[in-house]
Amino acid sequence: MRPDSLRRHPAANAQSVCLRILTLPVDSRFSQGVSTMSLFLRTRDVALSVLVIGIFAIPGPLSAPAQSGGTDLSGPPQLDATYASRDPRKCRSVIAPPNPAQAAALVQCTMEVATSIGARLMQNVNVQFGTPRHFQPETDSRLTDIDAQAPIFPLIGRAMSYFCSSVAFGLYHAGTNCTVTPMPQVNGRCWRTTFGDWKCSLDEPTADSRSGQPGPITY
Repeated sequence: MRPDSLRRHPAANAQSVCLRILTLPVDSRFSQGVSTMSLFLRTRDVALSVLVIGIFAIPGPLSAPAQSGGTDLSGPPQLDATYASRDPRKCRSVIAPPNPAQAAALVQCTMEVATSIGARLMQNVNVQFGTPRHFQPETDSRLTDIDAQAPIFPLIGRAMSYFCSSVAFGLYHAGTNCTVTPMPQVNGRCWRTTFGDWKCSLDEPTADSRSGQPGPITY
């Protein structure tokens, strides 16, 4: 029997090899047995190596996504001359529970809006998650398109809220047309909608506004 045949089919040829060895003289049988055992050990080592490589090559479950600045959710900021600031942020749909960086971006995408009189923008958003909880009708019914069967993720965070008036009519001038309200510590939440995507928002600021401020041009 050829060694390469034995390597390819060790199980199928084992019986044949043993019968041939038994019919040989004792000295030849010993020599043949040593050669066969050596070949078997080499074949075993190759098989084990292939098995180990195969195990490590099999893809396992994906790890949780790394946190980022949320830049994967939207394109770069677009400037709007009407408000001398960037446009409200628009995010692609997020269909898995967001990480903190994504939640910060979703706060912007959920809360920012432009109207005929001005643009509401959220800046320097930073959030942390609390323990998920169930839907509470008294506080959660106002959330847009909320799926009442899905968990809600409480948020605590901080941000700067901007309202930038239009400079198109000459009543306000670029660089001094925005009112800024600090939000040093506010509550919020992330929720899944009935369309299967996620939204996040923070509670509205209450005081300490500063007028005559420039509008933001970055996220």
